[in-house]
Amino acid sequence: MMLTSGRYKGNPVAVHLRLKAIKLQHFERWLAMFDDTYQELLDASVADGFRVKAVRIAESLKLASFYRLDRAWHANPQ
Repeated sequence: MMLTSGRYKGNPVAVHLRLKAIKLQHFERWLAMFDDTYQELLDASVADGFRVKAVRIAESLKLASFYRLDRAWHANPQ
C-alpha cells in the first residue's frame, strides 16, 4: 500500500473493526513505532512521504473505528 503498486487488496477497515479492544491511543503508538522504523531504514525524503501516508491511513482507520454521528468526536483524547 505504501508503495502504491496497486497490489494490496486487503480491507484494513474491516480488520480493525473486528478488534474490539483497540483504542485511539493504539493508533498513536503505532505511528510512533512506524516513525522509528522508516526513519531508520529510509532516506529522509522518502521517509517524509511514508509519514504523510501513514498519518492519512491512521486517521481514516480512526474515523471508521470510532466516529459516530450521535456523539462528539475527539480525535486526540487525553
